[in-house]
Order: sequence, then structure tokens, then C-alpha cells
Amino acid sequence: MQKLTEINPTTEEVYKEFEITPSKEIDEIIRKAREEKSWKEKRIEKRIEILKPIISLLEEKREIIAKIMAREIGKPLKAGRHEADIIIKRINDYFLMIPGFIKEESLFETETEKNLAVFEPVGTIIIITPWNAPLFLSLASIIPALLTGNNVIFKPSEYSTDTGLIINEIFNELKKQGLPENSFQTVVGGKETGKYLVESDIDMVVFIGSVKAGQEVIKSCANTSFRTIKKYILELGGKDPAIILEDADLDNAAKEIVKSSTMYTGQVCFGVERVYCHESIYDGFLIKLINEINEIKSGNPLDELTYIGPFSVKFQLEKVKEHIKDALDKGAQLIGGKTFKINGKGYFLEPGILTNVNHSMKIMKEETFGPITPIMKFSTIDEAIKLANDSEYGLTASIWTKNLELGKKIAKKIEAGTVEINRHGLSKAGCPWGGYKKSGIGRIYSKEGIRSFCNTKHIWVVK
Repeated sequence: MQKLTEINPTTEEVYKEFEITPSKEIDEIIRKAREEKSWKEKRIEKRIEILKPIISLLEEKREIIAKIMAREIGKPLKAGRHEADIIIKRINDYFLMIPGFIKEESLFETETEKNLAVFEPVGTIIIITPWNAPLFLSLASIIPALLTGNNVIFKPSEYSTDTGLIINEIFNELKKQGLPENSFQTVVGGKETGKYLVESDIDMVVFIGSVKAGQEVIKSCANTSFRTIKKYILELGGKDPAIILEDADLDNAAKEIVKSSTMYTGQVCFGVERVYCHESIYDGFLIKLINEINEIKSGNPLDELTYIGPFSVKFQLEKVKEHIKDALDKGAQLIGGKTFKINGKGYFLEPGILTNVNHSMKIMKEETFGPITPIMKFSTIDEAIKLANDSEYGLTASIWTKNLELGKKIAKKIEAGTVEINRHGLSKAGCPWGGYKKSGIGRIYSKEGIRSFCNTKHIWVVK
């Protein structure tokens, strides 16, 4: 039996080993999911009734989950608890919203005809999620997939398998409440396992990860050797800009931007990765950023006072160090951002700020995924918009100004799926979430996103 080994990013010692699900067993899992029909035949109200105990189960396991994530991916305890809290809220929102989103819809009606849209389950859905927010990102897709009547096969990241197995335990409890045995199944493995799943005879793929892997998912979904072309939803990262105008509340902007750029050690797809500040306020704003950075405590994720822990995986630390070196070699200056160890171990990096940056640098073009905030001056709004849009990515962006009408005008010119004014990078249930350009395809969390888990059927009735 092949095994998967995870490393504790704080101690650099083996955290746990996990048995990889063999391909023959995956084939059987898929067969069982495809044959399961009872779940889709239940009314949405019954599905909610069966799944609703997940709220109390998550509340009961909140502390256990936080401690697992602290050891497995280096997420501080406070951050782990917060992740549990926000997914509990999101699931409650789903229970309230989804029945209305998939309700039979009357398109138009005359004396002679009636046209309806109905929303039916796609079938069997593969959900593959990353390591940076393994609880939220997994359940934020699993729950709507199930509520819309689909059967789910879940593969957590190979770097957060233990968190994935806790999710599996929770669904095993829900099976005692009436969730069919084969409506939710979990597969353990790495990239090859994910590739095998995506290339199997299933109906849809939800993938959150890298652009390169997302491109491979698209190719597989277009493979016509199976009975269907697979549907897919992809969230593939970001290089998210923040634009600071002259009239912005600089204290609030500095606080929120540093919070966004350093959250989870900067390992969030929607975190601020580029700051463009009007030249007239640049010096004062930079001082405020530095003050905010200096307030952040980096260290052991099991310490209650720690705000950011180590990188979850070593290769991510190496990538951020490469981006910093490239910027410094091209003339940038670094404030903070030093690597450190605890007892000679750990993938630690202090938060930092890069000044004197430009778009020839990797840190202004490629996704960095670390707690480093590069800041660049602009002189006109048109220049700021051009700089913000000079990216292959387009997940989120923010504009900081007291002139809300001007902020809205700028927002409409930004190439990103979510543009916020005076805040950055938060999703809201009921509102579409997804990216432009290489940041992904599809929208989740909203009516449009929930209906992505369905086949839409037009019924035309002649009276």
C-alpha cells in the first residue's frame, strides 16, 4: 500500500503518514456514487434536514480541527477557529438561500403556453481542494453540491489530509442521520490521485488550485471518450491589487491591507499582493504600513498570541524567497521579511514590505502567496487602473477612497471578479465569487454558482 507523508511545518518532522487510495478502490467508489439515486430523489427540505446536524458537529470539533490545522499546515489556533466559524456561518446561509436558488422558475406564460426552468442534479461531482483553507474551501463546495442533489467524491490536498479526514468523519456521522452511504466518499492521495479522479467517468469537477493544474482539468473535462463532456468550476489564484487614493482613510486602509496581505501567512488567493498608492500620500501611508507590520506576531501556531505561523509547505517559502531576491536584485528595498527558525526548525518568514518595485519584478506579476506587501506609487487614476489590470490574474481587487461614486467608477474598470471599496478580499453568501482571466472559470456562493451544480432544463408546456 502506497503512503503519503506529511511534514509538520513548525518542527520539520513527520506529522503523519496516510494510506493512498488505490486506483481499483477509486473505481469502486465512482461506481457506487454513479449508482446512488436515492439522494437526488429527496426534496431539498429533506436534504437540509439530514445535513443540518453538520453545524453542531463542526461546533463540537472546532477545537480539534484548529489543533490539527496548527500541526498539519501551521495555521495559528485563532485562525483555525476563525475558519471553522466562517464556514459554519456560510453553511447556515446555504440552508436559507439554496432552496430559493434551485426552485422551479417560471420564465413566461401566455394563454397558450408556459415556459419553466427546472434545476436538476448533475450527478457525480469530484471536489479537489487546497491546503491553505482546507476546512472552509472544502465545505463551501461540498455542501452546495450535496444540497443540489449530487453525489460527491472528495479529495483533500495531500498537505492537509488529516483535516480532510476529519471532514470525512463528520459526514460519517451525517450518514447515521440519513445521508446515503455513497453520496459522500473521500479519497486520499496526491497529484496522481487527483489526475486519476478527474480523468474518470464522472460528471463534474470542482478544483481549487494552480493555473497549471486547472488547465489540465479543462483538457480532461473535454475528453470525449466518456459519455459526457464534464462540467467544471475552477478557482486558480490571484495577484490582487489595492489602489489607495488621496482621500482614503489611511489608518483603516493600512490596517486592513496588512491584515489581508498577511492572513494565513499570506497563503490566501484573495489577499492583497500589490499596493498602488497615490504619490501625494505615499510616504505617510508607507509609515502606517510599517507600523502595522511591526504589530504582527509571527511564531509557533500553537501559541495563542501568534497571528501568522510558518508556511504550510517548504516549497511555498522557497517561492516567496525567490520573489524577494528577484525584486532586490532589480532595485527593490525590503523592510522586514526575514526568515527565522524556532529551535532551528520551521518554514518561518516575518511579514515584510517591498518598496521601489516595478512590473519587471516577479513579485508584481506572479502569484506570491506570502506575507510580503509590495507598494508602488502612481500619479493618475488612469495609471493606477492600468497597473492594476496589468496581470494575468483577476480574482479580487480593492479601492480605498471616501468618494464612493468615484470608487464605483474605478471598480467598473478593474478586471477582477470581486472589487471592493474600503475593504478587501471577503466573499459573501449570495454574491458571485470567481475570477477573470487566469483566476478561474465559474462563480460560486451565489444563485449563479449554486446553479452550476445543476443541469438547467427548459420545460415548454403548450396548453
